[in-house]
Amino acid sequence: MASIAEVREPVLTGERITLHRVHKTYSAGEQPVLKDINLEIEPGELVSLVGPSGCGKSTMLKILAGLIDFEAGEVAIGDQQPQEGRRDVGFMLQQAVLMPWRSVRENVKLPFDIAGLKGQDVEDRVDQLIELVGLDHAVEKSPWELSGGMQQRVSLARALALDPKVMLLDEPFSALDEFKREHLGLEFTHMHEYMGKTTILVTHSIPEAVMMSDRIIALGAHPGRVVADVKVDLPRPRTAGLVGTSRFQEIAQEVREALVGEDGSIA
Repeated sequence: MASIAEVREPVLTGERITLHRVHKTYSAGEQPVLKDINLEIEPGELVSLVGPSGCGKSTMLKILAGLIDFEAGEVAIGDQQPQEGRRDVGFMLQQAVLMPWRSVRENVKLPFDIAGLKGQDVEDRVDQLIELVGLDHAVEKSPWELSGGMQQRVSLARALALDPKVMLLDEPFSALDEFKREHLGLEFTHMHEYMGKTTILVTHSIPEAVMMSDRIIALGAHPGRVVADVKVDLPRPRTAGLVGTSRFQEIAQEVREALVGEDGSIA
């Protein structure tokens, strides 16, 4: 039986992610969803993708996760091409997608079961993850007994189970009310600051992107393309109080302006 000794402790840095002239079209003759995407993300960076619907944000995540192909260009996570099922890449979706017949603990343990990992190391790791996301009081509850925010915490713990070096987050907090969304987003930011995983966050919320990110990539649509790469030079650890600062508002406005053309239309 395989061992998980190598995933018991948090990694300090993630993998570098590189996209070079990436081109993706879903149907022949249609405008590309992504065109000439050039992007390099350093190990341990948290980068947000923002932009209008149809600009290819989720498509880019699916390419990185190895879920879909692309027609041209080069993509690498570390020194390898994307591949479905890589243990070093965690994927968290908008909906928690928990197994309703499994408890919180059993849902977090699912990746280990799929990987055929057993033993005390697994049990200790599951306990560690449940404590990390603040659900040690709810380990035996079923998903239907949990609030939306608690379900997303379970989903996050499960995505972290095999201690991936890269986290791909596709609007993970958008189904929550504004208060829970802000709270959970800030908590994830603090986890990121501790664990140092390379993270890409897809979000429609510019304030959320500013609060969480090291950089924000603004994408225009039709075709999907990079229109701005904005550095977020706010201090870490991030706090809710930063929202009211002039620098926070300046960065948010820079992103908004990048997404609006000279004629007032969305980029």
